[in-house]
Amino acid sequence: MKFKTSKKNIKNNYYQIIGIGYCQAQYLLHYEDPIAYSAGIYGWSCDYYKINSNAIISTGYNSINGLKYKYELLDEYNKKAEKIVCNNSLEWEDKKHQVKHLLAEFVQLVLNPE
Repeated sequence: MKFKTSKKNIKNNYYQIIGIGYCQAQYLLHYEDPIAYSAGIYGWSCDYYKINSNAIISTGYNSINGLKYKYELLDEYNKKAEKIVCNNSLEWEDKKHQVKHLLAEFVQLVLNPE
């Protein structure tokens, strides 16, 4: 179950934040559960996904702008994840494992750009 928090609290507790727009990583995050969310005067703003002990993904209509990355990189990994999620010949556990691997790879590339 996710809890409500503020963007300020997330910024103060995580120094590696990856901001992603709404539905731009829906397949990449398909097997992840958000740990928290933020809301403002207009309602829900974004969800937060804890990826490792220091990194968090903020995604939503009003996500936190964090580490910079090329949109093409996110799009490439999300399309790879879509092919896996939509592949009916794979078992659920295999899909989950493969997509989690892609997510970890994407996060590593964002955290450690070449």
